[in-house]
Amino acid sequence: MHLKAVFLIIAAAVIMILPCRGICETIDWKQYNEGIRLAKKQNKKIFLHFKTNWCGYCTQMDRVTFNDPAIVKFLDEHFVSIKVDGDKEKPIAKAHKVKGYPDNFFLDEKKNQAYRLSGFLDPMTFLFFLEYIQTDSYKTMDPMQYYKIR
Repeated sequence: MHLKAVFLIIAAAVIMILPCRGICETIDWKQYNEGIRLAKKQNKKIFLHFKTNWCGYCTQMDRVTFNDPAIVKFLDEHFVSIKVDGDKEKPIAKAHKVKGYPDNFFLDEKKNQAYRLSGFLDPMTFLFFLEYIQTDSYKTMDPMQYYKIR
């Protein structure tokens, strides 16, 4: 009986660990100043996400969009991701003229605003815009044109 209990404990542990392969990865969020420095050093674009603790759509983006494995992988490969709490870091939110939450900015390698999307974004929509920005398509066409050619 003792051996059976040990086996069950090991089996339960394996079952709990296996589903996390690739799914439990998380976005490598940076603080604002650290992210800006890192993006400059790596010559990467920036994804800048403004949120608050009281915002339901912010929580939904954290839970749904930012836990999607394709989103995690794409952001970590192509962008430096910065998360800013608008209540705790008001000067940064004010500098970017944030009026509501969530608010999402894409900055180019020189820290210029490339694109801005306010509100909740589901994983499929968000991935589309990540690709749109990463390919520099925002420089030559609007999102609908990009959608039609991809």
